[in-house]
Formats: sequence, C-alpha cells, structure tokens
Amino acid sequence: MKVNYLTPDVAVSSQITASDIMTLEDAGFRTIICNRPDGESMDQPLFG
Repeated sequence: MKVNYLTPDVAVSSQITASDIMTLEDAGFRTIICNRPDGESMDQPLFG
C-alpha cells in the first residue's frame, strides 16, 4: 500500500486490505473513507 499525502492532514491510497488497517492506525490515521462501490472490480473486498 502506497500512501500519497495531498496535505499534511489528508492522504489517498490505492485499495487497502484488512491487514493494512493496523498499519494505518499505527501511522496515526484516524479516519478511512471508502469511495469505491461494491462490485466495481471483481478482485476488491466488499465494503460492508
């Protein structure tokens, strides 16, 4: 997972996985927003 900072407080990345959550938390992230709808790609995990 590559995180790209847009500002010091906002970052974007490609699709994350469940195993990335702890890494993001340890890096100080407090909120994750998913903009991908379920079914967009067959290889993506379901959101809900």
